[in-house]
Amino acid sequence: MKQKVSDPKTVWETHRRAEIVSLFENHIYGKAPDDGFQLAFERLEEKVLEHLNARRLRLATHVKTRLGQLTIKTTLFLPIEKGKPSPVFLGMHLFDSSREIPVIGQPWIGPRGQFPELAKKEPEALLKMILDRGYGLATIDANEVDPDEHDGFKNGLHALFHSEKDAPHEKGDWGTLGAWAWGLSRSLDALKTLEVVDARRVIVIGHSRMGKAALWAGAKDERFAMVISNNSGCGGAAISRRMKGETVTHINRVFPHWFCRSFHAYGNRENQLPVDQHMLVALSAPRPVYIASAEKDTWADPFGEFLSAYYASEVYRYYKIEGLDKDVRPVLNQSVGDHVGYHLRTGRHDITAFDWLKYLEFADRHLEP
Repeated sequence: MKQKVSDPKTVWETHRRAEIVSLFENHIYGKAPDDGFQLAFERLEEKVLEHLNARRLRLATHVKTRLGQLTIKTTLFLPIEKGKPSPVFLGMHLFDSSREIPVIGQPWIGPRGQFPELAKKEPEALLKMILDRGYGLATIDANEVDPDEHDGFKNGLHALFHSEKDAPHEKGDWGTLGAWAWGLSRSLDALKTLEVVDARRVIVIGHSRMGKAALWAGAKDERFAMVISNNSGCGGAAISRRMKGETVTHINRVFPHWFCRSFHAYGNRENQLPVDQHMLVALSAPRPVYIASAEKDTWADPFGEFLSAYYASEVYRYYKIEGLDKDVRPVLNQSVGDHVGYHLRTGRHDITAFDWLKYLEFADRHLEP
């Protein structure tokens, strides 16, 4: 008797997707806990900013386990005169949450700044642009979730799930990027408690290392309506097998805590990885996903990032959705693609006003604020 062959979409949803997630957990990011914790939510602050026609809120997600408790704070800006719940961009370190009116940029970079030029000149301009388009903007501090340091996984979330009395950290246990992705999902849990937020339209976004976390969060948590990676490079959107720019060997030497220990074995052995990063991008399907690169950001391998978007488009076609239809590098400063979007802009490793404009246009097209 001839065996019935399932269509690719059915195979993807019933088998292949879960298999790929498991491979990424076991070989790259590690497996985060699914249980063994309790959550509680608290509204810490709410303030109206009349000159921005916005409200600023601070929320707390209290995570409790048998080993202790940790609080993840979410700072959120929302347009006031919306008339309906707002979609929200959520990411780590999108702005300095210690300031009442933030400069949108990457404060974790420190003295080097890396703030968009527009934000340098007009600190409120980018925030106002996002709010005026009908979107909220939310951020969490990565260091509250898990400090970005090689501390033997003794601090942050890891300390809540693994004590020194337990067995040593295993090869497939989650690293810092996995913890950050988990923290983004807990922030989404907090946003869901607000009637003014449309929790069905929360966009997870990240730049650089936070872009890696955003891609993994979007892959693991299908509640995110859209996924955006800005210059995420090695371990993010860039294909590892190309070995261009930052490599698996280098990233694990400099940041040994980011990934699970299994990933360290693939330095100079990228061809033996059971997955590659286009498969991570494909895990966003059928939700919209956007990958952005910068021309001078060669360390992040812009063409490798583009190829991930291109190869991920195959899974979108299972849903009769268009992604990128050719593997030819696009024109500078031009957004291409439908449900899989991509652009290569001029400039360096940064998240700029141009990037945000393209993300807003992409979100407008798919989420209708």
